[in-house]
Amino acid sequence: MKNNLVRSGASWCIMEAMATSGSAKKLVRRSVSLRPEINSKVQVLAKRERRSANQILEKLIEAGLEIQENEKRRFFELAERLIAATSRSEREHLKEELARKTFGA
Repeated sequence: MKNNLVRSGASWCIMEAMATSGSAKKLVRRSVSLRPEINSKVQVLAKRERRSANQILEKLIEAGLEIQENEKRRFFELAERLIAATSRSEREHLKEELARKTFGA
C-alpha cells in the first residue's frame, strides 16, 4: 500500500491510501448564488443538524431531484391509468388530475 505524507497544521503524519480507492466518487465543484433568506435557512439547518452548509445543500438538492422523479413517475402512472380506464367518470377524473399536474391549480 502506498503511503502519503500529509501535513495537518503543525504536525506531520503518514496516511495510507484510504479515500483514493476506486469506490470513492469524484466530486464536482459548483458555485451557487443564493438569496439571503435562503442562505439564512440553510445556515440554520446546518447549525441544527451540525453539518456544513455544503452538506445541507447537497441533501436538499438530492431530495428535490427525488421528488421531481417521483412526480414524473406519478404523471406517467396517471397517463397509463387514463389509457386503461373504461368508465367515463374515471377518465374525466384522471384527465382533471393530469391537467392539474400539467398546468397547476
